[in-house]
Amino acid sequence: MRSAFGAVAVLVIWGFGADNVNFDAVKPGTAPPNWTFLSNRPADRARWEVRFDPSAPSRGNVLEKDGGGMAEADYPLAVFDKVICHDGDLSVKFRIDGGSRIRTAGLVWRFVDLNNYYLLHFSVDQRNIALLRVLNGKIEQIPVTSDKLVLKTIAHDIGVGQWYVTKVSFRGDHIRAFFGNRVLFDASDEGLMAAGKTGVWTRGRTMASFDDFRIDRKN
Repeated sequence: MRSAFGAVAVLVIWGFGADNVNFDAVKPGTAPPNWTFLSNRPADRARWEVRFDPSAPSRGNVLEKDGGGMAEADYPLAVFDKVICHDGDLSVKFRIDGGSRIRTAGLVWRFVDLNNYYLLHFSVDQRNIALLRVLNGKIEQIPVTSDKLVLKTIAHDIGVGQWYVTKVSFRGDHIRAFFGNRVLFDASDEGLMAAGKTGVWTRGRTMASFDDFRIDRKN
């Protein structure tokens, strides 16, 4: 089967011209350059900073978001300002370290502002993975196709304290998500067609770490 991405592949393969961020050159305890930290709620007091972590996939530094001072309705985002693209391949390694009732983390792309962006949602407590769209400030769930089945979410156990790698490829209205080295799902959506930034996110009091962030702009 072919799509906007070409032949279906099992391995995640990258092209040239990607921006790679592993945070290893950033002093621990500081914010990394080229990143902006935002939230849907002004009262959100999320703290993002680079910290040393001996378990980090690349050397020792990660981007970490703590879990204090926030409500479950807060959506803290870390947005990478250096690249704006309509189509691209976006990848990150992430670990959910803890939190309260809702522990989630994931990827953000086509970020125009706090009211308009896509996000990939990994939930420890709901034991699922979902594709969401924030359009004009309203959060909407996008159906996905996996193994020829149309689903609201993908059932999957996400463990606390475990590193994972995920990737999203987006071309026009076509979205393909990977988890590890396998295709997780495909989806089609025309809700957000403007070019935007990419990044990572968590929800509420989730504590999470991120490493090896990579965006390969396709146009």
